[in-house]
Amino acid sequence: MFDIGAYTRLIEAVRQLEGVVSLGKSGGEALPQRDEGDIDLFVFCDAVPNINARRAVLEIAGAAASVRIAERAGRFWGVCDCAMLGDCDLCLMYFTVSEMDAEIESTLDGFRLDREGEYFYPTGRCATFGSMHILYDTNGYIAAMKKKLSVYPDSLARALLAHHIARVNDEEDFERAVSRGDVLFYHATIESALDHYLQALFALNRRFFPSRKRTVQFVDGFSYKPRDCAKRLLRAVELGARPETLEQSYEIWIALCDELAEMTD
Repeated sequence: MFDIGAYTRLIEAVRQLEGVVSLGKSGGEALPQRDEGDIDLFVFCDAVPNINARRAVLEIAGAAASVRIAERAGRFWGVCDCAMLGDCDLCLMYFTVSEMDAEIESTLDGFRLDREGEYFYPTGRCATFGSMHILYDTNGYIAAMKKKLSVYPDSLARALLAHHIARVNDEEDFERAVSRGDVLFYHATIESALDHYLQALFALNRRFFPSRKRTVQFVDGFSYKPRDCAKRLLRAVELGARPETLEQSYEIWIALCDELAEMTD
């Protein structure tokens, strides 16, 4: 069971760390219920507290037995410390304000159009701020970032659309996979194409692409999309699982790509 008392103590302890200016919880205010998720806390600092200070915070919360303390910053998740609060996995991700500002600006300016490290979408960081619940914001940093990211730059949309639309249909690989009845090759080809397609579709709707989670729900809520978009995407994937239906899958895919391109124009 989630330990709300430990969580409350943790928040208070983080707030008192030297150098911490803001603290936010991704995914909104709601806390996990009955093993339904974990908690990610973003800690923004003038300077990241030292390892001993960060360890003490988790010990105050009573999670000393399960603590994992980072010795250095990772590529995407800052200096990331983790612990179990009851049966809930909690991560504290420490970032300096300066590095976060640079990360967001490089994304908004259109310098990071592809996913990175095989799983991280730069626009996902922007999406995270949109749903972030503010726990502490002494100088209004999170509030200001949320306001800034509430407007999707047209220049970013144009850059993402131009980049990804050109990559949604690798005809040579698709046709080779279909002609050979090569399901695994087809799977690799449509997976890459689908990733580009979704990023283009999100940009068309002026939504920051967060990740591949809950994609169907997002697509169903979009105003600008091909007819029955999510249903046809799922059908193309389904038919791509058998040699005898690869051609049908690709026909659906071509139509989806053509319709998206027309809407983009």
